[in-house]
Amino acid sequence: MTTAGSGRKVADETAPPLVYCGSGRRYGLQSRSGYTPLPFEMNYSPVNTVSLILVVRNEEVALGSMLPRLPTNVFDDCFAIDGNSRDRTVEILESAGIRSYRQSRPGLGAARLEGRAHVTTDAFVFFSPDGNEEPADLPRVVTMLREGNPFVVASRMIEGAWNEEDDQLFKWRKYANQGFVLLANLLFSRGGNRTTDVTNGFRGISCQAWDAMKITSEDLTIDYQMVIRALKAGIPIKEFPTREGQRIGGETNFPSLQTGLAELGLLIRETRMGRRSLES
Repeated sequence: MTTAGSGRKVADETAPPLVYCGSGRRYGLQSRSGYTPLPFEMNYSPVNTVSLILVVRNEEVALGSMLPRLPTNVFDDCFAIDGNSRDRTVEILESAGIRSYRQSRPGLGAARLEGRAHVTTDAFVFFSPDGNEEPADLPRVVTMLREGNPFVVASRMIEGAWNEEDDQLFKWRKYANQGFVLLANLLFSRGGNRTTDVTNGFRGISCQAWDAMKITSEDLTIDYQMVIRALKAGIPIKEFPTREGQRIGGETNFPSLQTGLAELGLLIRETRMGRRSLES
């Protein structure tokens, strides 16, 4: 039996082990031949406990203004995955009472996979305290998760939202995002389940939904993979409008051309794999 918090496995000689998320709710069955494919119409119950996962790397400058704005009181746990920062990021976090775990493998996806491994609650929220994402939206994500929405995404592309390029004449990054959104919906959407923003990493998800996605991406494509796998598996995507701010102290780690090529490669792989990607 595997639990979300410890990741420990206990052998059961009498029956195949059941797979659990943080609260102990059962969502799938594991046998010697692998996982039994999950039904595409799952029953999602409201979660009770939620963790906040801060994904950080050299955010000393941003943390000074962002930490006081984080409503950590609405979460049952809060910790950071640190991408081997070379500044005072970890020291500042620890002085605020937020424990951190040093990332063992490179890549945004690796950071999030490692974050999931430390979760002991029913659900969790990814947040990057670099100025791009709005801390005031965090309570809203928690509320939506507790209402029974298994996958909540802060969208910069719907009415009431704001993208960092919206005041520019040419919105190249936004256009690319919308292109990948269109392809994801055309190729994988079923039953009215759709997406509008595939690259914003500000999102909340239940352990049940995350584990059903079988996430494998360890690089910058993880956000796109999460959305594609949710569409494939029929995991409802609940979006709300958010306002994207300007990054504080430093520049993006994801150049536009490199990001676009990586997302395209992921899309091709996911298209070839089809629903088999949910059985691995």
